[in-house]
Amino acid sequence: MKYTLTGVVAMDDNRAIGYQGALPWRLVEDLRLFKRITMGHPILMGRITHESMGRLLPGRQNIVLTRSSSYCAAEGAVVIHSLAQLEHVKLQDPEVMVIGGAQIYGMLLSKLDKLHVSHIHGTHEADTFFPPFSEQFPHVSEGEEYEGFTFRTYSR
Repeated sequence: MKYTLTGVVAMDDNRAIGYQGALPWRLVEDLRLFKRITMGHPILMGRITHESMGRLLPGRQNIVLTRSSSYCAAEGAVVIHSLAQLEHVKLQDPEVMVIGGAQIYGMLLSKLDKLHVSHIHGTHEADTFFPPFSEQFPHVSEGEEYEGFTFRTYSR
């Protein structure tokens, strides 16, 4: 099946996206926005992100990309070992949402058609960062302001 890749990420002013396997902030409205954007779409994530969530996200086809050939994801998740294998997955929708983590974003950034970003205001303690991206996405939507963050969509 032909598909497109769309990134979905929340990052602070330093492009921080994680700390000790979790988000460095808790913004309920950002989580609602993430749910609204990803609902009904396949979500593609790395093993670490999948494990940090602790469960499958309902209403979305959960796809885990891992190098480990012996990895067993939660029941109901699809496990692939290369992006090429995604072409053989029966997708619930042709727009695949890439939701992290850092290694997956770094590997797929150049393949994303667009990128939904919640720009979290300020800086936070972090050990995981999103790669530089703005030069690859020349078109930027007007920001939508929420309490604690600004949402923008970047496209090529």
